[in-house]
Amino acid sequence: MRRQVTLALLLVSTTAVAGPTEDLNKARDAYRLKDCATVIKSTEPLIYPRSQLANSYDIVEARLLLGLCYYDGNRREDARQEFEALLALQPDKTLDSLIYSADAIRFFDDVRADVEARAKRDAELRAREDESRRIAEALKNARTFKRSSYAVNFVPFGAGQFQNGHNGKGLALAASQIVTGGVSAGIFLYLGFKYGLVAKVPVEDGLFVRRMQQVEIGTGLVFLGLYAVGVVDALLNYKATVQIEADDAVLEIMNKKPTPKTSLRERIHVTPMLLDGGAGLGITLENF
Repeated sequence: MRRQVTLALLLVSTTAVAGPTEDLNKARDAYRLKDCATVIKSTEPLIYPRSQLANSYDIVEARLLLGLCYYDGNRREDARQEFEALLALQPDKTLDSLIYSADAIRFFDDVRADVEARAKRDAELRAREDESRRIAEALKNARTFKRSSYAVNFVPFGAGQFQNGHNGKGLALAASQIVTGGVSAGIFLYLGFKYGLVAKVPVEDGLFVRRMQQVEIGTGLVFLGLYAVGVVDALLNYKATVQIEADDAVLEIMNKKPTPKTSLRERIHVTPMLLDGGAGLGITLENF
């Protein structure tokens, strides 16, 4: 009894393994007879919903037979899908003109050309993305330093603050020093032009001139005080070198490829040459 059960299991297993192969052989014979209905009926279950064939060559042949019959049945999109799946397994697959029709071969070759062009575009896109990712990572990890000038700390109008990156302080000092310095200098110039550098002030203008001079001196002192504050603050925050982030514009520069020199004038170079007993000109032609 045990031997009979074992034999039955072996027969079932052999039948299950042989089934897909027999269906593929049936499809081959049917295609030779131009019986596409039988080809489709035999090969579709071998591929969908999942492949029943373990050998990649058998899968290629099943998809080829199915695609050819789809093409003959004017199901061009289905044929294209089968040929693309076939070429994914065997990219160098070609059709023999002694076996297949010229129209089917032409359609298959068009599909292969589209697949190759798409693969080339995808490869170029991946290469550009990888290069951009590499450069972006390099920029992220790059250390760029800016050298600061010590003398700028003594320049008024917030120059030291701007150099240290304290733009708010710089704007405040610049605005206040412009106002106070401008008022003081303006009053000085006004009194100088009206009364002369050696002031000869009429008695009736004495009070007015004194008040103007007080404003002039007061705003001048405020200007000097702000200047002193700015210098001290700039010196306290001064750093000879400051690390800054790399500019993303470098990415565009690094990705930009040089334009090839195509004209003959751009490719010809004339250079002087020293020779024994004289001199001459050397002409070189630059290759692409």
